[in-house]
Amino acid sequence: MIRFKLLKEENMKFQFFSNGGNKKLDKKTMHMLFIVFVVGVILLILSQLFNNKSPEQPAHTVLPSVSAKRNDSLTYEEKLERKLEDELSKIQNVGNVEVILTLKAGKEMVLDKDMPMTQSKINEQDSEGGSRISEDQDVKETTVIVNNPDGSTNPIILKELEPEVNGIVIIAQGGDDLIVKNNLINAAKVLLDIPAHKIEVMKMED
Repeated sequence: MIRFKLLKEENMKFQFFSNGGNKKLDKKTMHMLFIVFVVGVILLILSQLFNNKSPEQPAHTVLPSVSAKRNDSLTYEEKLERKLEDELSKIQNVGNVEVILTLKAGKEMVLDKDMPMTQSKINEQDSEGGSRISEDQDVKETTVIVNNPDGSTNPIILKELEPEVNGIVIIAQGGDDLIVKNNLINAAKVLLDIPAHKIEVMKMED
């Protein structure tokens, strides 16, 4: 009987320590599971933030319009014709206008010039004992040249002069009207600084 009690007491002690060990093991496991859960939540939040971030949009390139390209490809003569057509069509009773220009020459470039001058005086005596002093001036014109880093040379351009207008033909819907014709001639004289005999006004075909 005494032995049975001792065995029962030892069995109770074993169960007690076994249960206590399991409790400690459960607390560690729960603690690790909680850490894993928190880390998983953080990673999920971070992944959603990166996924929701809108992708970087490429830089928007503004392409020139078709009209801008067309204007850039026009020559000086064509641009001047379009400008004159726009202005002359605003005159009363003129209607639609078409302008044709003729130019004297191409574009002229005014270059920088270097003009050194040398001056000398000569005292001359004639056979009769008289003397006279003559002066001699020598001016040499040379173009100023700039040396480029690559070894090439270029002249210095001071300005570029557009070609002068030699004559103009104006074809207008109201070109058969004497008043309209006179107004067109006067406008062209002022705008282009040319005499009236270089301006021809005609009626546009209906």
